[in-house]
Amino acid sequence: MIKKLNKKRDPVKRQPWLYYFDKETDDLGRISYDAYGIDMALKDLHERLWLHSLRLRNALTYTSSKKQKVELKFQQKIVDEHLKQIRGLQEDNQKLRWNTLEERKIQDSLKIIK
Repeated sequence: MIKKLNKKRDPVKRQPWLYYFDKETDDLGRISYDAYGIDMALKDLHERLWLHSLRLRNALTYTSSKKQKVELKFQQKIVDEHLKQIRGLQEDNQKLRWNTLEERKIQDSLKIIK
């Protein structure tokens, strides 16, 4: 069931923001837009790998062959390491989005003062 659901899921496709290529759009706006796209892609990838990890755990539970169990454990270890790396990338991306937001607030406050 889960495998069928995962097959039908396509990567998130988004069109560029209407004002993305406008001359008045600053770099921080583009950076925040791109960071949001990266965030969505990382979430999708994390969900897919988590489902794969769940399938591997289920296969480990119901497999009796020692050779297959060793192979499944090795795959599980690799998938868990990738999940850990994705979580780290998500944290870095969240920091980037937060810093970009803070810089935009500072720029907006400077525009008001002028």
